[in-house]
Amino acid sequence: MKLKSLFFFLALLAATTMNAASGNNDPIIFNPVPSNPTDGENPRSPILMPVFYLDGYTLTAADNTLGSTVMLLDEDDNVVFTTYVSIEGDIQLPTTLSGTYTIEVTRAGITFIGEIEL
Repeated sequence: MKLKSLFFFLALLAATTMNAASGNNDPIIFNPVPSNPTDGENPRSPILMPVFYLDGYTLTAADNTLGSTVMLLDEDDNVVFTTYVSIEGDIQLPTTLSGTYTIEVTRAGITFIGEIEL
């Protein structure tokens, strides 16, 4: 329980700090899903949630997203956009997309799933 509380506090702190610094909208909320499940072992350290902000068709990546793969999936789970976060900064999403999309961010064997509206 202490680990979950610590994880929640760190995620909230990171999101609040990055939001104040960026001046953009609220961060996208992600849920972690292990990509490579273990045999019921507890993680050895808290999971650091990725922080992204969406402003129109611009996805702003925070410093803790370097090395991540970002994918957008439509309602039929078709991949409509994918990119690799190699530098901090903005990712331009295709302006031809509209509607609700699942956003998957994969980093270090963990996939984080969220939802965005374009």
